[in-house]
Amino acid sequence: MSYQISINQVADFINSSFAKKKRIIRQQKEPNPFRIAYYQLPKARIRKSVERSGDLEPILLGIEELKRRTLLKPRQINDRKVSLEAMRRFLSMSFPTILKNGKYEVIKKPPIRSIFINGVEVIISLDVILKMSIDGKTHLGGLKIHIAKTNVFDYSQQKAIAVSIYKYLNDVVANEGEIVNPKLCFSLDVFGRGIVSAPLNIYETLGDVEMICEEIKSLWTAA
Repeated sequence: MSYQISINQVADFINSSFAKKKRIIRQQKEPNPFRIAYYQLPKARIRKSVERSGDLEPILLGIEELKRRTLLKPRQINDRKVSLEAMRRFLSMSFPTILKNGKYEVIKKPPIRSIFINGVEVIISLDVILKMSIDGKTHLGGLKIHIAKTNVFDYSQQKAIAVSIYKYLNDVVANEGEIVNPKLCFSLDVFGRGIVSAPLNIYETLGDVEMICEEIKSLWTAA
């Protein structure tokens, strides 16, 4: 049997009730082909800002673009409201010092978007993968954006995402001689704790993620 789930849903498992956990798995097993992707503009603008070392111009332009749009459908109006709030919150966030003070380049994302954790295929699908030179050595990092006002991640959930990013970069992206730096592995939740990096000791949190994946497997058939 194959098990496949996104890293955001793995994080969602941490604080979910038993009923919600089963619902998450059912949604994975039978995805809605007509599901609408929300908040695409703020995600794209935040991604562009990070790619430009924290330049806020893409965010400001995105806010003005959304303000000019004529919208009629309630879903579109609500999407704009939350999207504007998300971008304004990003404007007030503190950009990580390691990124603000260091020069880095954004590298192309590989076709492989997932890793296997305890027999579960976890889709990471990073928004940004970056490369930085520190003390003459090449360090890699990555960032994943989460925008969901009614489903905010806490510190433990964001930490689980950041550690999974570390594992993905180490298993899939890093070439020989390249170092995956936990300080450069970020979970960004604009309605949560902002930008959270992986702990220097990733193993305790990675163990927690492995246990979550084991629970996903145990509930898969019954969900």
